[in-house]
Amino acid sequence: MRDARRRVDTGGALPVGLALVGPTATGKSELAVAVAAALDGEVISVDSRQAYRGLEVGTAAPTPAQREAVAHHGVAFLDPGERYSAGHFSRLARGWIEEIRARGRVPILAGGTGFFLAALTDPVFREPPLDAGRRESLRGWLEARPPGELRRWTARLDPDLSRTLDALDPQRCVRTLELALLAGRPVTWWQAHGDPEAPPLLLLVFALELSPAKLRERIRARTRRLVEGGWPAEVRRLLAAGAGEGDPALSALGYPEVARLVRGECDAAEVIEAVTTLTWQYARRQRTWFRHQLPGTAVRLDAERPTGELVARVVADWREAVDAPGGS
Repeated sequence: MRDARRRVDTGGALPVGLALVGPTATGKSELAVAVAAALDGEVISVDSRQAYRGLEVGTAAPTPAQREAVAHHGVAFLDPGERYSAGHFSRLARGWIEEIRARGRVPILAGGTGFFLAALTDPVFREPPLDAGRRESLRGWLEARPPGELRRWTARLDPDLSRTLDALDPQRCVRTLELALLAGRPVTWWQAHGDPEAPPLLLLVFALELSPAKLRERIRARTRRLVEGGWPAEVRRLLAAGAGEGDPALSALGYPEVARLVRGECDAAEVIEAVTTLTWQYARRQRTWFRHQLPGTAVRLDAERPTGELVARVVADWREAVDAPGGS
């Protein structure tokens, strides 16, 4: 796999930050820390599950050492029962970007939740007003439904969304069904016709890529390391603290399977196999999303290349983009 050299045509504007994105297990966190060190930057997590406290192990969040070496935002700051939508992320991330730039540093966004990135570069629609009482009642009823049932209803009411989302988890399904049933239009209609919530941000985007075989190998190795390491203990702590499997955090990939291990309903080998399969399925959806939904100026990087080489490439492209007259 060869890197595709693309100069950024910004139309006279300068990028406000850079983004390192790609499927799970492609090394985004490690690269982000190294790039931040080289550019005096700070990292913003573009991940819908690393935001939760107590989920650092199973979500492969930046390690304490990485977070001590470089300032991180959007990691382990929500309780497991809180909701974290693309709109919520967008509002927080825009504030973090402004604060980082005000300190004279470079905002470095890193993660694999594609629709979070799109909320900045192609902002989400402003949500229509919904009756609070009806919404609360509907949400409570929907959250009691099995995830498979929610996905089937979402596919029926908004088939375009179910085909294009990189992760159709229960939280996304509930929001989609709320809009379809209470506002009368599916999410994809609002995306096409609704007013944007905020202006788009210009980011210099780098996409890390691996061959399917190598990516699956990395996923399996990481899953085994986590299941045989600290992941079960993390889930025990969450359950002991009262977190329920219906909480947004505990719907994160692999957590229900590890909870079964903790309860003695299966063995480690079964969990490793199940989580590897689920993670690979998720990674395939991510690969598809990043292949088709990123800006045309995104730079594709071979994640198997040495970290130092990748850092040099990202740093050189960033400096070229911000130093060039007119940002092009």
